[in-house]
Amino acid sequence: METIKSPTRILIVALALGLCYDLLFHGHALGVSLPLFVLLLVAALLWLGRSAGVRPAWRNLWLLVPLFFVAGMVAVRANATLTFFNVAATLALLALLAHYFAAGRLERSGLVGYALAGLRSGANALFQAAPLVKEALARRSAPTATRRNAWPLVRGLLLALPVLAVFTCLLSSADLVFGRYVANLLGLRFWQELVGRALVVLLAAWLLAGALAYSLRRGSGDSQGGIDRALDSLAVALRPSTPPAEDGLQRLLAALAGILGFGMVEAAIVLLAVDLLFAAFVGIQFAYLFGGQANVTAQGYTYAEYARRGFFELVSVAVLALGLGLGLRWLTRRETPRQSLAFSALSSLLGGLVLVMLASAFQRLRLYELAYGFTETRLSVYVFMVWLGAALAWFVVTLWRLPNRFAVGALVAALGFLVTLNAINPDAFVARRNLERYYAGAELDAAYLTRLSDDAVPVLLEAVGRTSGGEQSILERELGTRRALAAAEAAQQGWPAWHLARWRAYTLLIDN
Repeated sequence: METIKSPTRILIVALALGLCYDLLFHGHALGVSLPLFVLLLVAALLWLGRSAGVRPAWRNLWLLVPLFFVAGMVAVRANATLTFFNVAATLALLALLAHYFAAGRLERSGLVGYALAGLRSGANALFQAAPLVKEALARRSAPTATRRNAWPLVRGLLLALPVLAVFTCLLSSADLVFGRYVANLLGLRFWQELVGRALVVLLAAWLLAGALAYSLRRGSGDSQGGIDRALDSLAVALRPSTPPAEDGLQRLLAALAGILGFGMVEAAIVLLAVDLLFAAFVGIQFAYLFGGQANVTAQGYTYAEYARRGFFELVSVAVLALGLGLGLRWLTRRETPRQSLAFSALSSLLGGLVLVMLASAFQRLRLYELAYGFTETRLSVYVFMVWLGAALAWFVVTLWRLPNRFAVGALVAALGFLVTLNAINPDAFVARRNLERYYAGAELDAAYLTRLSDDAVPVLLEAVGRTSGGEQSILERELGTRRALAAAEAAQQGWPAWHLARWRAYTLLIDN
């Protein structure tokens, strides 16, 4: 493994980032703290790379655009589910950035490559800090006799501290008088919080140091770790003629494809049978696509039964069919241009039929929404289907052109799903659409609207004057409660918790 030019510098930067993590996140709700921390982390990586002579792979740095977008949306949208998605996407994109920052070609990696990149970044974040510390210590001058004698003492103290902390906590809980003495003597609660926060800082610094070291080592030419070398050896043992790949797991998968794969005849039978089944189903579905409401009534189903039973089955089929197409493309040996043409044609037919089934699922959900209104889940499902359809269409395109580019299209579709939800502002959209239905004479589930996040507050405030009866009372009571809570939170939260949606909701609530 190639050594890092300045391991001490990486450790210091990681410790500083750990302190920033504690400052921004401890005791604060998620807000502007996340995009600020991501900005600091990216700036640290760029600076360390420049100091170590590691040039970033500019072709991969477009990842910064969606990274800053989803991280920034955490400080803009208040919807809890959307915030979870944005945070998860931020972590995933950081893992990809660590892997592709200075080496590799993001657009040429497959889905397995993306998954492997994330796993590598996570594993190296855990384990790379230890050799980094070892390198930093090895570069110091040779230890003197005094240092050699003091080292066992230091180790003993380090081991004793957590043991003492555990026993002190247990004894303080067991005896109130002893606990009072300890609390008075040491300020027990203060020390507990201090030790806890210090451990969090050190853990964050450890993970960040490992991730930074891994990213820089890849830029220094050390792209394979022990796991990759082991996988590469296994691939060679399984199939010595396997061509070299970017990493050990990809070479292992190529070897397994050579062993488990089958010919075009088997693949054609599978695809043809599935295509015929899907074609028969789609032929029936056309009646539902162009006359859904009448057919639902004729069959004796309610809208809920129609949408729920059909929708989940169809979406599951679409996902499984996409997996089937990808799996067959990986395992099928296509030895002649004619076989490649036949495989692409049958797979394209499969993709087209699945797109029709997705359109049917969209229609089913639309009928359900017309009958019962919008919810956050239904809106998310709408957007998911659109981008799943885009991924399927891209799959068909890659069958004929750019065969190794499906993964980057799938990544764009996943990011597009998040970008679309953030742009729509789900809670505000749901509140607005349900109120429009109410204004047109439909029933309103005002209790559901009160469970929406602060993103919906501007819409709800506008709706108070246009509702009446029980709905108006429910909305007024909820907004009054939020007004009191907003004032209390504003007094308690520091600037790292600043959040656009909460600030806007608080301002509107106070002014109205």
